[in-house]
Order: sequence, then C-alpha cells, then structure tokens
Amino acid sequence: MPLNRKSPPARFPKKALPADAGNEIWLVTLSDLLMLLLIFFVLLFAVILHRQNQAVATPAAPPPPAASVEAPPAPALPPARDVVPPPPSQTAALEADLAELLGERTEREVTLERRSNTIVVTLPERIVFDSGRSELKGSVQPLLEQVARFIRNHPEVAVEVHGHTDDRPISSPRFPSNWELSADRATQVAKALVRLGTDPVRLSVRGFGEYRPLAANDSDLNRVKNRRVEVQFSLLSAGP
Repeated sequence: MPLNRKSPPARFPKKALPADAGNEIWLVTLSDLLMLLLIFFVLLFAVILHRQNQAVATPAAPPPPAASVEAPPAPALPPARDVVPPPPSQTAALEADLAELLGERTEREVTLERRSNTIVVTLPERIVFDSGRSELKGSVQPLLEQVARFIRNHPEVAVEVHGHTDDRPISSPRFPSNWELSADRATQVAKALVRLGTDPVRLSVRGFGEYRPLAANDSDLNRVKNRRVEVQFSLLSAGP
C-alpha cells in the first residue's frame, strides 16, 4: 500500500498594489508644497500692503530749511572824481598862481599857456634832456621842485605829463621808435615829481612820439619846438 505523502501548503497569490499608488503620494506632497508657497506669498503681499498704507497715512517730515547766508556788505567806494569844466575864474586863478611860482622862468626857460580849461607848462628838450636820451639833466631839478610845490599846494588839480618828439626816426635797443622815447621822457619827469612829494595817484603819463607837433617838421627850428615835455594841470571835482 502506497505511503501517503503530505501535499505542500497551498500558496495564495499576493495582492498587487495599484500601479499609480506611488504617483498619488508625490502628487499629495507637491500640492501641499504649492499650498504653502501660496500662503507665503499672500502673507508677504499683505505685509507690503500694510507698510505702504502706513507710509501714506504718516505725512513725511518737511526737510529742514536751508541755512541762509547773507553776503557781507560791499565796501563803500570813495566818491568818484572826474575832470569837469571849472569856472573860467578858477582856471585863471590857477594860471596866475603857477605863473607867480615859476616867476621869470616862464620867460627864459618854459612856456605857460591856457588851453581851454587846462593849464600847460611846456619844458623844451634843451633844458630837460640831451638829444636822443631820457635821463634828466641836473640843471632841471630846481624847476621841477617848483612844479612839485605847486602840485602839493593844489590838491584839487590832476596832472598829466606828455612826451613829444620831432619826426626824425630813432632806432636803438632802448628806443625802437619815437613813441618809446617820448613815453620814457614823460615817465622820468613824473618820477622826479613823485620823488619831490607829488602823490602818484594824481599823475598820469602819455607818450605821443612825433604825432602831435606844435609846428610842421619842415625845419630845424620847428623840430626843436616839437621836442618837448608838457605838464598839464586840470581842476578836479567830486563826482556824484
């Protein structure tokens, strides 16, 4: 009689999980993340909106006023002075004072004349300079002292020193033309007057070369007349 063998235990098949179960888990996780991001942005937007409302409700403080700086007052200028036509009586008195001071020099050495409202003392070249030079002769010192005394005694007078030459050309390293010679001669006379006490503020110097002759440059005698220095005096008056 055959032996009974035990039959193997029955095996039940395992229940298979759905194929998309793993995908559903990921979808749930992703949806949660998106929800959190949405909540975060909503909160962020609410915070920003709240701050903007506060900024609008609170008025901005006005900027501090700029410090005003006042410019210092301009210094007062001295009253302007200008040459104006004086009464003829004043000019005549001025001429008389100068003629009295110069005395007989007006006959032997210098010429004194009135040109409109200006008194002119003409110093010929022969008593002031050597030919073609601008150094003052020592013999002219007493005459210049008298002129300087007159200027000091008349503070109401402005003084111009004009240099003139004839038409003979000059060309040297120091004097390329008669303009330089005439200007330097006038300057030397003005410097001498300053050394003798004249206020330099009242002095001006001009050189005209051969372009303002007293006589036509057609003879030696006329050329001698044209070589000169003129000291011109004009009355000053306080301007407005």
